[in-house]
Amino acid sequence: MATETGERRYSVHPSSMMMVLILCGITTLFGALSLAYVYSRAGLGMFSISIPWLFLVNTLVLASTGWCIEHFRKYYHLREEKLTIRWGFLTLGTTLLFLIMQGIAWHNLLTHQITPGSSGGYGFLYAISILHFLHVSGGIPFLLRILIPLAAAHRQGSASLLFIDDHVRRKLRHVAWYWHFIDGVWILLMGIFIISSFF
Repeated sequence: MATETGERRYSVHPSSMMMVLILCGITTLFGALSLAYVYSRAGLGMFSISIPWLFLVNTLVLASTGWCIEHFRKYYHLREEKLTIRWGFLTLGTTLLFLIMQGIAWHNLLTHQITPGSSGGYGFLYAISILHFLHVSGGIPFLLRILIPLAAAHRQGSASLLFIDDHVRRKLRHVAWYWHFIDGVWILLMGIFIISSFF
């Protein structure tokens, strides 16, 4: 079925299907690493590790990015231009803060002579956190593809057109899915490391 503008309508848009496939791939990657870590601890007797406190602080920072992007979506749907852009930049800012603090956390580990080769557990911690860092970084360009046009149009007084654009709305929805998913993956992984440290 096509609209009057010639755009075809889908019951499920192909971009949504693609996003689901991407999230399934990420689930497989981190799920395999998590299972390998649990098996190494339970089946091979690998020693547990203490999670650095900065990793726990970063978990709170990352959770705040999900809160910010929900407000971004909320005010977009309400067509509140200033608040939409403000929360979009807050999402960007908290995400960059997470990445910076993650770099500081790795630096602190290295200054204490804790490297990926120090133990199997720290090898997993480095591998998982670096992969997660890359996935968070990979989402930023897609956020900017929404935020920069909105901010530019707002300055020109034409942002209202973007607030009724189904394509922009769909992109924002997919970015929010990705953000929440990556947040959830990190929280779950930290939970696995913390719980396993008690055994």
